Amino acid sequence: MRSVAPSVFIVAAFVAATPASAEGLSVSTSLGFESRYVFRGVQYAETSVQPAATLTIDGFHVGAWFNLPVGDDDNVVPANGEELDLVFGYSFPLSDIVTVDVGLTYYVFPEAMSGFGDFYEEDGDGLGINTLEPYVSLAFDIPLAPTIVLYRDVMYDTFTLQGTATRSFPLSGKTSFDIAGMIGYVVDDSIGTDYLYGVASAGFAYKFAETSKITAGARFGGSDLSGGRLIDDSIAGTTKSSGFWWGIGLSTSL
Repeated sequence: MRSVAPSVFIVAAFVAATPASAEGLSVSTSLGFESRYVFRGVQYAETSVQPAATLTIDGFHVGAWFNLPVGDDDNVVPANGEELDLVFGYSFPLSDIVTVDVGLTYYVFPEAMSGFGDFYEEDGDGLGINTLEPYVSLAFDIPLAPTIVLYRDVMYDTFTLQGTATRSFPLSGKTSFDIAGMIGYVVDDSIGTDYLYGVASAGFAYKFAETSKITAGARFGGSDLSGGRLIDDSIAGTTKSSGFWWGIGLSTSL
């Protein structure tokens, strides 16, 4: 769902030119490979590369995340799985155990638009399917590190409430076994529907440097959408509502 190469270079150049030693500043980058791109219980592409970068300064953060399909895609959406997400936000501690994050995500789908600002319009007059989604999240510094996030898509007229939890089991000084779970609920006011989605994941992480690690794992998830949207047999054209996929990743921070 998403040509994004110029934006990739802009973000990379900005990160590279930023002095990581500046007070209150941090930079994180990641590069992932997923056998499916699944977003809120719906599959938008098969095998995909997912690079990302985030810059944080005194609580303010700006980031870019990409989904770049490789090989054949599913064609389940007009944008063919290419996507660029730009995130702008601010996080602050509410108490010793609660952190608040408020922000805005701009979802860009280059192959389905004629310009960067082509937003979806419910009356059909829009040129593209890009959209804006404000959010507010609460992160709790307690066992399982739960988070709760409320999203409001202002173009597609949807609300999403999502919760996550994680647990890490150290296996050695550098290796751990990690599990995570996510469940969400989407209400689409524009067409009067709602659905549940979820995903569970398990895998291994190897910390090869103080702030860098490699991860590999399996995921199982989907949604209760009628008819399903995870590809079962793309050649036969059949679909199902849930399935397995896997991913590997490299992440680092400064």
